[in-house]
This record gives sequence, C-alpha cells and structure tokens, in this order.
Amino acid sequence: MVKFFNFDNIAVVERENYFRSVFEVLKVSSEQIGLLKVIIPSNTTARKHYHKEHFEIFIFLRGRGRVLVESQRNANEFYVTEGSILIIEPCEKHTVEALDKPLEIVVIKVPHKPEDKVLEG
Repeated sequence: MVKFFNFDNIAVVERENYFRSVFEVLKVSSEQIGLLKVIIPSNTTARKHYHKEHFEIFIFLRGRGRVLVESQRNANEFYVTEGSILIIEPCEKHTVEALDKPLEIVVIKVPHKPEDKVLEG
C-alpha cells in the first residue's frame, strides 16, 4: 500500500542538540527500514558517532551543511545542499553541521536498529 508524507507535517522531538522523528518503519523480508525526519538548527553540529550495523542514507531537503565522515582508511568532508544524497556505511564515524540555516534531512536507516548508535567522545 502506498504511503504519502508531507515533510512539514511531521512532528519532531528534541534529541541531544537537534530535532528528529522516526515517522515510518518498513519491514523488508525479515529486516526493518527506518525513515527519519531530522532537523539540525543553524550553526549546530550533531555529535560524532557511528552505527555498528546499519547504513544511513541522507536526503538533504533544505539548508546548507557540512558532513565529516571518517572510515578506517580516510576522512572525507562534504558540503551539502538541497538535493544532496549521502550514503554512510556501518562503522563510518560521522557528524553533520548545519551552516547558516537549519538543515532538514530525511534519513533512511537500513536495517532500522534504534540502539545501534555509538557516540564518540
């Protein structure tokens, strides 16, 4: 069955120093996929972290930001704007910074494992 979501109508709650909402969880085979609405206020950086098991697919809807991603081999810096898409693999440390405006993102977690986040520092 098709599902339609209007990003502006999804309520968010505060988490650490940003806002988010898990607005849908899909079951694919035996795995679940999490769809999250994330808003990072302007001039705010989400804490560096990684996930043990899940991939994260970021779809940037509004704002401008900077994403730092560290793998075992290297570090990458990405400047993101509306329409940017970023896929982060398990165990890649990352942080997202909103620049001059709030950064609005849809994050898809595959598989969805709510307790998979490991904070750095």
